[in-house]
Amino acid sequence: MLMSARNQNDSRTNPGLGSAWWMVAVLFGLYVLSWVDRLIVSMLVTPIKAHLLLSDVQISMITSTSFAIFYAIFGLPLGWASDRFSRRWIIFGGVVIWGVATTACGFAQSYEALLIGRIFVGIGEAALLPAAYSLIADAFPSHLLTRATSTFQTAGKVGSATAFALGGVAIAFATAHSGIHIPFHGPAQPWQLVMMMVGVPGILLALLLFTFPDPGRRRTPGTAANGEQKGLIKAFVTQNWKLLALMLVGTSALAMCGYSMTNWVPAYIERHFGWKPVQYGFALSLMNIVSAVSLVVNGWIVDKLFARGMKDAHLRFYGWLILGFLPVIAYMFFATNPYVFLACYCVAQFITVPFMVYVSSVMGLIAPATIRSRMLASFLFVFTILGQGAGPAIVAALTQYVFHDEGALGRSLAVVVTVSSILALISFRMALRYLAPAIASRKDV
Repeated sequence: MLMSARNQNDSRTNPGLGSAWWMVAVLFGLYVLSWVDRLIVSMLVTPIKAHLLLSDVQISMITSTSFAIFYAIFGLPLGWASDRFSRRWIIFGGVVIWGVATTACGFAQSYEALLIGRIFVGIGEAALLPAAYSLIADAFPSHLLTRATSTFQTAGKVGSATAFALGGVAIAFATAHSGIHIPFHGPAQPWQLVMMMVGVPGILLALLLFTFPDPGRRRTPGTAANGEQKGLIKAFVTQNWKLLALMLVGTSALAMCGYSMTNWVPAYIERHFGWKPVQYGFALSLMNIVSAVSLVVNGWIVDKLFARGMKDAHLRFYGWLILGFLPVIAYMFFATNPYVFLACYCVAQFITVPFMVYVSSVMGLIAPATIRSRMLASFLFVFTILGQGAGPAIVAALTQYVFHDEGALGRSLAVVVTVSSILALISFRMALRYLAPAIASRKDV
């Protein structure tokens, strides 16, 4: 009777797969936009350094560390809010904030002003993922959850591809119109013009959030109607702390690996191979599209393995990916041919891209719905601080203080990427013994 009642409740609150997939499409588009706003600055490292006279460590503060710290900090209260208030309005507010902040970065005339703009980009983008993954988890049945979340997560790579492809064109366009007069600004540097161009569209796209019905919130059997149950988070963490800790270590290591490459590979290509953004932009775009397709394929494989009874399929399959591609990752920054490097970089994306898919899918399977957004926000907090905040900064510090040579950027990247990948593999293999029992303990999965 209890299960029947739950199914009836789901049928009343869930809008159906057609509306659910449209919701994914809208969230996908906004996630693409967030990555464009986030990554475009990594292609502007050289002109920003020249204009504002910055060091690599200061650049890492702008491209990653300041963004990551505030993204992580604000992700916690926004995750809490996503469990209680309208998730679409939370996302809408975040999109408006990050769009305005990215545009404001184009008006920056100093390191401090640019830093503040990037901080507000991080604050705005913190609203998206906890609310989006919560919406998806409530809109899809468990046997389609990984497929839906992996489809949504491909937006990260499509966004990266868009940033790199359009970024190269935008930089070329802005360079050709250097010094153009902007109202309330005056003559604009090319990098400033690019930031203005990519910041504006988000506010209009955010209106699409109101074109799909809210799927409602699934309730865990025995949970109060208002979604609150005293001690629920404490009990969940106490019961699953070993699994959660190992997943945090693994995902944080992969975040360090992925964000270090995302932030520094464009500069590495410029310094090591002498390519300009208009040359490498399309190549990086193509690599990201290939990795995005692999993400959907991987999600389909994991769903199949899970449906056939492999309850730990999410982390087991991920471990297989890391182990299989580890030799390529270790060799990548020692390649002397730019095309060989790009091929290796494409392969590396296969393991750095999917970690949020697997975290959100696992959390959807083991965590009660009323605390899921907060648990995802907690994960985002940790691996954003360690991954995006620390990873690129460690690369910059190794280059500036250990190797004392900007030309040694590849060695710094090789150290961070290889060590992080090995740590992730060990953590996920250790977590396997805890995942299947945690899923089995959920009677409603």
